[in-house]
Amino acid sequence: MNDVIEFLKDYIWKNGFEKMSDDPFAVYKDMVKGGRNKQRFAPKTARLVMITLMSKAHEMAREGASADAVISHIQSEHYLNKKAARDIAFVYLELFNDENRKSWNDAKEIGFEEFCEAEWTVEWDGSCDWHTKNGGSYPCSAQASLTFIVEDKEKLHSHLASELKSNPFLSADDIYGILMKQIEDDLDNDMDEYCNADDYYEPYWEEFVGEGTYESENKWRSWGLEPVEFTGSGDIDFEP
Repeated sequence: MNDVIEFLKDYIWKNGFEKMSDDPFAVYKDMVKGGRNKQRFAPKTARLVMITLMSKAHEMAREGASADAVISHIQSEHYLNKKAARDIAFVYLELFNDENRKSWNDAKEIGFEEFCEAEWTVEWDGSCDWHTKNGGSYPCSAQASLTFIVEDKEKLHSHLASELKSNPFLSADDIYGILMKQIEDDLDNDMDEYCNADDYYEPYWEEFVGEGTYESENKWRSWGLEPVEFTGSGDIDFEP
């Protein structure tokens, strides 16, 4: 069972505590597909982990329940003999031992702190169609480069509260990936709105960054981000 303990420990580092409780089937799939060091667990072992996650045996261990209490819970929930119940209880009790608890506690939100100390750049490419008054449609393309810093850590922490609660071990790169996706989605929407704001005059792409992104920039500032440099350009294709 030591391999199972190491797999679950790695799973927590990667995904946080909540996913293990919220989606036990995802744990099962990862174990069968290939766990630590690409090791694959037998479906029988993975199923045992899955069903005991579903009955919250691991949460009892995390909350400090005694070995006897965890074993008794597993037996009553899953009709296992005492040896089988003891084996899987050992997994959770060792998983949440004092050493691992301390490691997780010490590492909590370190990635967030690292993210807040650095400068980040998002490179974006977008496309949409300009629909004209006479029924024509012309493809447009745009590019933008946004460099930003974290101006207000508390605001950003509030913005990312759900993600950090789900996984407090997110790395700085993980957080960048989350924000990059949100910023890119905003720019996609900005581009479409800017492009089709007028069905007679073609979009003036030289002013897209600034005029077309004004509300998004205010939104990003409300997250605690401060743009350092924001540039962009675009084009429209009138070729048939």
